[in-house]
Amino acid sequence: MKNIIFYILIIFLFLNCKKEQTQVKTIRGKQIEVNQNFNSDSTFIKFISPYKNELQNKINKVLCYNLKTLTRNESDLESSLGNIYADICFQKADSIFKNKAGKNIDFALFNYGGIRTTIPKGNITVKNIFELMPFENMLVIAELSGKQAQALFNYLEKRQEAHPISHLKLEITDEKLNKILIQNKPFDISKNYYVLTHDYLQHGGDRMDFFKNPISLFNVEVKVRDAIIDYLSKIDTLNAKIDGRFIKIN
Repeated sequence: MKNIIFYILIIFLFLNCKKEQTQVKTIRGKQIEVNQNFNSDSTFIKFISPYKNELQNKINKVLCYNLKTLTRNESDLESSLGNIYADICFQKADSIFKNKAGKNIDFALFNYGGIRTTIPKGNITVKNIFELMPFENMLVIAELSGKQAQALFNYLEKRQEAHPISHLKLEITDEKLNKILIQNKPFDISKNYYVLTHDYLQHGGDRMDFFKNPISLFNVEVKVRDAIIDYLSKIDTLNAKIDGRFIKIN
């Protein structure tokens, strides 16, 4: 407690000092190693304890039940985890886009590498979703020209990874993408498309440069993680599946 009173006194004196023109002449620094020998402040520990307990209760809150372990590498081109992730974000963002802009999203694309861990079978907690999506990525909707959308499909053809997609159906034959359906309609290079992604990719992350200069950009103002938590908190059981939205025909 003496330490806290001392710090408050220092702040008080600082705020009440007369402002004068000053110049920094010397800066000194010292590295302090934090290890098992570092003495903790019992007063501080006691002070933060209620907040720590509240945080633990929130992070361990059960959202719903998961029927099977979900991983990102379930198959070469799609996964149950990627599918449900993209579908949840599409549903959330499309509702907001329709309400605020009077428009609908055409399809969604996220990145395979953005899925950081698995979701185990059993109860899904808030902690599981923070581990799955540890980044502060925000959902955005990029309006792409037909040529920009073609570059997107060229990227998927070349990479052939299980990137989370929604409202797309893609087929690869002889290493070439020969079928592209958007909302069950053939891709039309003369059209513009509203594509849901997140801000990291929209800025060219994972070399998705086709997102960098969209015709227009709509900020959904919802984090990817929050969209998933919100959805899972409203259902009883999660039953994610592979549905053939991205396949290879030999």
